[in-house]
Amino acid sequence: PGVIGEMQFQHLRTFTQAVRSGSLSEAAEVLYITQPAVSQHIRALEKHFNTQLLHRTNRGVAPTAAGEIVFAYANRILDLTEKLEQEMQALESSVSGELVEGASSTVGGYAVPCSICIFKERVPEATFKLRVANRRTVLDWLRHGEVHVALVEGEPFEGPFTCLTITTDELSLICSPHDSPWNGRSMISISDLVEAPMIMREPGSATRQTIERALAAAGLSIDDLNVILELNHVDSIKAAVEAGRGVSVVSNMAIRKELRTGTLMTVKVSGIEFRQKVFLAWQRDRLQNRLEKLFVRFLRSPDRGFC
Repeated sequence: PGVIGEMQFQHLRTFTQAVRSGSLSEAAEVLYITQPAVSQHIRALEKHFNTQLLHRTNRGVAPTAAGEIVFAYANRILDLTEKLEQEMQALESSVSGELVEGASSTVGGYAVPCSICIFKERVPEATFKLRVANRRTVLDWLRHGEVHVALVEGEPFEGPFTCLTITTDELSLICSPHDSPWNGRSMISISDLVEAPMIMREPGSATRQTIERALAAAGLSIDDLNVILELNHVDSIKAAVEAGRGVSVVSNMAIRKELRTGTLMTVKVSGIEFRQKVFLAWQRDRLQNRLEKLFVRFLRSPDRGFC
């Protein structure tokens, strides 16, 4: 077995200092330990190597031939250890490098870009790569190490992840203000919802998962709806609804501009609420660098900058 595996670095530090000082008492003063502790460390090394390492005289101590060898290697070991510590501290204090973030479609398309811009104002040397897909794909990326952190909406999930809830997202039933039979109404019944031509997100998306859960709470399923079309992008859904082709349920984050300009309107459904949590996740056993830690802390803070 190796030396470092069976002894503390402090023993090597104590020995090298004793050789440099030529005195156990002076070594104790430099190291801020007692002289008996210095003697104990030296004896531990001598026991390990099964040989005498220091000549002890009335004038102090000097290394034996074996002690000279240990002294030379100990200096190299301690020097490399110090350089390792310095480099790791420099890496820890650095915020340079690239962070690859995965995000599900809605939060990735309408909230995360703003967060990244705000963070970049504070840490301009950081670089980002944002990958956006549906929830299932993003979690696969995270599982296989293709992204460093992920933001996804929907239900809690299992896996080798550390997962935190950072906000709650509300979804709304949207329709065209020009071609909807619900003009002038702020609330519709469940029967109205069941009859409406529904444009739905694809399986695997967080939005669809949220809709399924909300319907189940009301005793319904996707099969009870009049689904006329499935699309895999929020912008495509909004365009279809604006054109009067049907209605849909989307995140409020995705329709702020359309509500301001009046190209879409929202209607509530009596007895049904569409809500989903937004989760921040990363691989549980993967060490994060300083950039990742800072970004995670920023996203968890009240000023995370979701726009």
